[in-house]
Amino acid sequence: MKRIRSAVVRGMLALGLGAASYAGAEEQRLIMGVFPGVEQGQAEAYEILDRFLPLAEYLTSKTGAKVLVLPVKVPARAMKQIVEDTSIYRLFYGPPVFASEAIAKAGFLPVVVEQERIQAVFVVSAQSKLQSLEDFKETTRVAMPSPKLLLAILANETLSQAKIALKPEARQHISSVDSIFVALDNGIVDAVVMRDRVVKKLMADKPSAYRIVGKTVDAPGFALIAHKSVPDGLRAKVRQAALALNKDGSALATEVRANLRTSPFVAGRDDDFQSLQRMMAMWAQ
Repeated sequence: MKRIRSAVVRGMLALGLGAASYAGAEEQRLIMGVFPGVEQGQAEAYEILDRFLPLAEYLTSKTGAKVLVLPVKVPARAMKQIVEDTSIYRLFYGPPVFASEAIAKAGFLPVVVEQERIQAVFVVSAQSKLQSLEDFKETTRVAMPSPKLLLAILANETLSQAKIALKPEARQHISSVDSIFVALDNGIVDAVVMRDRVVKKLMADKPSAYRIVGKTVDAPGFALIAHKSVPDGLRAKVRQAALALNKDGSALATEVRANLRTSPFVAGRDDDFQSLQRMMAMWAQ
């Protein structure tokens, strides 16, 4: 079934991309870029299509505009294209850092955002002498993701607000969750930064192995955004359709929610992303 669906959507996408070259057709055909996140974004394109096609089908059924899915495999390249106004995206669904940059630089507007905001925690081993962020010194070794990724941005902002100035070498950027915890278990770092929901699961499995010593500031969750060229009326229909997902009991809506793996949506507002944009300008170097 998934292979059939992928073949169908590839055909639909080809037709949609051709039609998008005509100004009259573009208003009724919305190309939705989707980027499911850093690790998930490494999936094959057909897997991303299978996951997000139900969302496109749902939005199409509710708005009357044909919504077509285009997976984003290289977010930096996609961002460059939309900033230069050479992309075909009119909708985009993805993580908050990408959404914030598109809103700030490329004329996109928030449509809906997850109700649950994203937050990370600082974790130490159970035997650590660190009891809170106040115990962190400039030499405290902290493992966190890449500086441009959300959790690192939130961690650096939190440390700054707490007036904790780590030495550059004390910030150790590690790409994978498993590697971060290996570094903590082996004493290579003193603390790690991790998404709160990941840590809750980990501590449920190993309740006596780790401790949380602090929380980061939070940020908006995954968002659906629309380019300013999408007419106000159509953008409002997209918002209404996305919000309807929260309580729609239909089989298609149930499938969409399962595939998105998010909390319920609320209407997006500009100020949802202004604070994150400021943090990104400061820390996403």
